[in-house]
Amino acid sequence: MSDARLLAAEAVESHVRAFFEGHFVEVVVCDLGPERREVVPELRVLVVGPGPRSDSWAYVTAGCWAATEKDGHGLEFVMTAHAQDQRFIDLMAMIAYYHCGGHRLDLEHSMPIGEPWVPGSTCDHLLISLPHLHGPDLDDVVRCP
Repeated sequence: MSDARLLAAEAVESHVRAFFEGHFVEVVVCDLGPERREVVPELRVLVVGPGPRSDSWAYVTAGCWAATEKDGHGLEFVMTAHAQDQRFIDLMAMIAYYHCGGHRLDLEHSMPIGEPWVPGSTCDHLLISLPHLHGPDLDDVVRCP
């Protein structure tokens, strides 16, 4: 990973840790495999546990911005869920690969995931929106200038 990409991912992680102060934060390095690794090198998903800011789990990508940045602008992704589950880490890796692999996502886009996002659901697409559940301060991290 280049120094610039590493610095960008570390900046996202730092912002998430500050925003979710008092929450457990785990950094999961997602290896997308040899043929996909170059698309989002050293993708990280930050797994944020419930705490003073939210009683839900949050999953945040770190690495998309650096892989797709254009003129100083790029995106990271946030997903909020009811539980801690590897499924949500896998979905974040799927979003990152889809976005960085040429299907540029933006606000109000949807992305097919091929199956329900959780068992028993009929929702098989994800909608890209601002993370309103967490307030405007987190918007800055997902729309990194």
